[in-house]
Amino acid sequence: MEGQEDTRKTAVVLLSGGLDSATVAAWLQHQGYRVVALTVDYGQRHRVELQAANKVVQALALEEHLLMPLDLRAIGGSALTSALEVPKAGQASAPVAADIPVTYVPARNTIFLSLALALAEARGAHDLGIGVNALDYSGYPDCRPDFVAKFGELANLATREGVEGRPFQLHTPLLELSKEDILQLAFDLGVPVDDTLSCYDPTELAEPCGLCDACRLRLAAEASWSAAHPAAAIELQRGVEPTLVWPPRHRNLRAGEPFAKARYDEVDFLHDTLHYAIRLGGKVVGCATLLRESREADSSGPYAGGPAHGIRLRGMAVDPQYRGLGLGRQLMEACQAEATRQQTGLWCNARVGAIPHYMACGYQRVGEEFDMPGIGAHYVLEWRPT
Repeated sequence: MEGQEDTRKTAVVLLSGGLDSATVAAWLQHQGYRVVALTVDYGQRHRVELQAANKVVQALALEEHLLMPLDLRAIGGSALTSALEVPKAGQASAPVAADIPVTYVPARNTIFLSLALALAEARGAHDLGIGVNALDYSGYPDCRPDFVAKFGELANLATREGVEGRPFQLHTPLLELSKEDILQLAFDLGVPVDDTLSCYDPTELAEPCGLCDACRLRLAAEASWSAAHPAAAIELQRGVEPTLVWPPRHRNLRAGEPFAKARYDEVDFLHDTLHYAIRLGGKVVGCATLLRESREADSSGPYAGGPAHGIRLRGMAVDPQYRGLGLGRQLMEACQAEATRQQTGLWCNARVGAIPHYMACGYQRVGEEFDMPGIGAHYVLEWRPT
């Protein structure tokens, strides 16, 4: 009814732009709270999370969003606030170590919760929310249940509201959930999961690096969730912009190298270059590129003496945690369908480890093994419509 007073209680949530904090904001909203989001610009190297936080605020239509500058670079002591290198694993499936990593920011949650507490008291609110998790976390001491309990005691000792009998409650709905359970809760609550960022060292295109602790925890959860939900939407997109295929190329084919290595600037933007992306649950998890680049049929083998293979397949990749779901096969079938439409064949330089996948899709190996410097052993493979 117009003019009716809003009787909802207000809760202040620490919103970083990551999956966990966005899920807590949506959870509080679902509990009936008027949610005020507090995002701290603390000089973090992954500053694109500030943009992600704003996207979450807009998508969830949160009541208020306060962006507070607090430059923790003056303190340092963390890879997130200094020039220290963010530790990364050699592959996305590597486990996260249990010790406290260099990405720990000294006393960060203590500082941030103190700011949220002050904001809550100023707004007349008595509820705080934070996305700490004691199961799938990177060893941070300020994500443990003991810390949560002690800060709750502190909040009621250090404020006027607390000492006058109006206590604060600290909400940590994710504390005992696995990352996969958090992901499911996010989907259930309508969190814009694709707009969130869980990465300590994003690329220049604001894409997750895929190898830091935060990325590996999230990627493992997404893979586990996808395996448990095979009916989740798989979307194959034809003719996407090259910027969409660069991140999966980098994660899978050029991990550990400069991001520019994943860009084929000499061909990616040509009008007859065709890019494919495959999404699982809205996330781009694989890609392939077709180039108009002919290769004469080999002098021997099944295509000897035939017409040239007119299309080169390049940069095909599927994130390892999603392999085995048939996504690579769908990408390959789409590329083969395109070659069939154009009445020509496909060819590629394939890494030795990928040969079984190509052979299963009808490719023939041609010539001798050769080495690509810095990458490894390859073979030329060819395929032609039957």
